[in-house]
Amino acid sequence: MKVCRILLAFVLMLLMVSLAHARVEFEVSPGAGYLTGDNTYEIGNVPAELDPWGRDPYFPISRLEFLLGVPIATLDARVTVNRWTLSGGARINIRDRAGNTRDSDWGMPFWDNDGDGGPGWYVWEITDNTHSRYALDVESKSESTVDVLFWEAKVAYELFSSPYRDTFEGPIQGIVRGYFGVGYESRSFEYECALIRQWSPSGIPGYSVIGNGTAGLAYDVSYSIPYAEFTLEGDTGNMGMSFSAGYSPYVRARDEDVHLARRPGPIHAEGKCTGNALKARANLRYAITPHWSVGVLLDYLYLRTSGEQDNAIYAGTNGVTSWDNAFWTTDEKIISRQAYFTLDVRYCFSIHR
Repeated sequence: MKVCRILLAFVLMLLMVSLAHARVEFEVSPGAGYLTGDNTYEIGNVPAELDPWGRDPYFPISRLEFLLGVPIATLDARVTVNRWTLSGGARINIRDRAGNTRDSDWGMPFWDNDGDGGPGWYVWEITDNTHSRYALDVESKSESTVDVLFWEAKVAYELFSSPYRDTFEGPIQGIVRGYFGVGYESRSFEYECALIRQWSPSGIPGYSVIGNGTAGLAYDVSYSIPYAEFTLEGDTGNMGMSFSAGYSPYVRARDEDVHLARRPGPIHAEGKCTGNALKARANLRYAITPHWSVGVLLDYLYLRTSGEQDNAIYAGTNGVTSWDNAFWTTDEKIISRQAYFTLDVRYCFSIHR
């Protein structure tokens, strides 16, 4: 509902602008492309007294890398009034099969009937009596699917417009324009993962598993990205190109992770992180007629955030052992690298009052 209200407000704003000016230029661009990259989070630094297994603070204690590799459909729109430009767009995935998720864990607990302190949960650690560190105990690879939704809205102002010539006082060959804009972008991902294979590089027992196709992990992550952007745009003949560079000083990332197959567990985790992001975009376009053109768009985003993740294991049993409720908080970092390219068709038209 929130997204619908924002989009409705954006449309109403465009209509009011249209009525207030004698000439308004519109552009609509449907397209298709491919999205690649990853969403990766790391957790750790749990205080020993809050850690369910008494591990010393260590970072990262776990890393999950959710890959991207899906085709997408896109729709963009833009309206220009004098030196002001309002634009918006949306992207969704066409197919949901993503790359394999990679899960790495350090200091993993394991059940040992013959432990030094009797049957119970143990963690292997390497210590010099002052500091402890953990080996990479468990790795796994899972087949994953993902649902993707991007949308953004932006307003930009034309700072300058300058014609250029091939020789001094020769005919005008094209126009270069510079824009400064501010915008807001939302990107959300919903993953579901089914284990392919799990193993223990350190050799702890109980972690050699072959998956049976059942979903063992669900992960959702969303990013709120307000940003400022500078764009350089040029036209010559039938060719047009633009390059944009943007920066977000305050990215908000929220994620939710449910390890469905974990025992003790399932483990429910919710994280909130803040950070910043860099954006870059390049667009190459060829005009077929005054109204129709085709183009290629390349878009790149890098973001880095940090915060905390709240974890919970609720009381349960696997038929052999039982466990009580456990709650703890970890430090969390969420890093994402996303790139996509699209091929689109653009239709331009004007409205006269």
